[in-house]
Amino acid sequence: MKKKIVVFGLRMKAAVRSHPVEVLLSVLACVMGCYDYESKSGYFDMVLQYMPVVFLLAYALGGCCSEMKKRFLYFFSVLLWLPFLAVPLEPLLSSRHLVSLIIALLVYLGSGWMKDNKRFVENTLFFVRSLLYAGGLSVVIYLLSGSIYKSIQYIFEIWQDEAERIITYTAIVVFSVIFPLLFLMFNERRERPGFPSKSKLFDILLNYVLSPALLIYAVILYLYFVKIVVLWSLPKGAVASIVVSFTFAVFVLKGCQVFLSRRYYDWFYDHASLAVLPALAMFWVGTLYRIREYGFTEPRVYLVVVGLILTGTVVLFLVRRWASYLYAVCWAILLLASVTYIPGITAKDIERISQTSRGNYPMRKDLGVEYIHISSDKPVNIRGYNTMESLQSYKTNDTALLRAENDTITIYDKEGSLVYQRSYDEFLDGQLRKVGLSRLDSIPESVYPDLLRIDLDSSAVILEAINIRRDSVDHISYILGAYYLKQ
Repeated sequence: MKKKIVVFGLRMKAAVRSHPVEVLLSVLACVMGCYDYESKSGYFDMVLQYMPVVFLLAYALGGCCSEMKKRFLYFFSVLLWLPFLAVPLEPLLSSRHLVSLIIALLVYLGSGWMKDNKRFVENTLFFVRSLLYAGGLSVVIYLLSGSIYKSIQYIFEIWQDEAERIITYTAIVVFSVIFPLLFLMFNERRERPGFPSKSKLFDILLNYVLSPALLIYAVILYLYFVKIVVLWSLPKGAVASIVVSFTFAVFVLKGCQVFLSRRYYDWFYDHASLAVLPALAMFWVGTLYRIREYGFTEPRVYLVVVGLILTGTVVLFLVRRWASYLYAVCWAILLLASVTYIPGITAKDIERISQTSRGNYPMRKDLGVEYIHISSDKPVNIRGYNTMESLQSYKTNDTALLRAENDTITIYDKEGSLVYQRSYDEFLDGQLRKVGLSRLDSIPESVYPDLLRIDLDSSAVILEAINIRRDSVDHISYILGAYYLKQ
């Protein structure tokens, strides 16, 4: 046991010595988190949100800038968090935040420039394993620390008023310092050959569980494709997510086949690009139809990007000399970064241009479908409210934020606190019920002002417009915000 502890300590020491910038960033994140908690200012909120992105970028630079003449880039990466001090606050796990994290992860995976698919997948699996080991151990440490504190508090009757502070500080230290250090230690030997080692468990999981399940999904999608062709109908909306998951899984499991002792499904994975073509055809038909009908929204922009990434991957693997996961990662980074960071073609810009160009028609009928535009120019009663914030679909320092994506409406005040969240169906049912209607009834213009107002306990939300598509019942196309009122 003592020997294992010594080895653990030596491995941790080696990881700290090899990654000084990452260690410094972890310590800075801990200090910032403690400062924000004590000051209640939220000054470093954006920095802390994006610190995992900065950490991964620094980690990638550390791996590809090992030569002394390039080493300054690695040490310079310790300052990458500074620009986020000037970035307007946005909700945690916003689309930009999630995409940035994905891009940073892809940059790390591509930083070794491994064109050999076996080495690339090996490095990726080792990364995932290290992340899971570090995360699991960190959670155990956090839970044990909380258990020890609660035991001391109960037995000795001390620290009775410090529960929140101690638990918060424990979480900050464990997940901003201990977790990154454990990850660095576990992932230190990522170049070790022969990972993952061939094992019966790995063979059973891929050969008898995952691959058969994937083939069943393939049969289901092929049968649905035949049904669409025979009936000449459109794919259902949810098929897009199924196709994305199916195609992604096909190429992930294809990459893992090289680690199997017995490979029963080479006949399928060797022709993976051809196998997913019918599914991709359904994806593009359904996606492009809905964009033509309802225009772009931010989620639809990213859906198209994901479709382009998968289609590009299929094309790459159709040509033997281009069949590399590294090239697919580079393609994904290029597309995701373009619609996230380049002004004028960001997902939000495309959404704004698309929706404003559609025109505000009160109602139009097309192929048996009604499009209802709900808006009102009547004065809004603000009596009893002390403050009024502009409600926009983008965040600035003095505006509240409305997000209408993934069939959910979410509203944050200007401090970034969540004040309202409902699915489209729940929101629409509630608003119609308020005026005595159901989704099967016609909507008279007299109730438009009430439908555009959401009354909360000590605040209210005023919407600028709601667009509804009606076939048999009502469905929301998009929502625009106007103001957020507070008492």
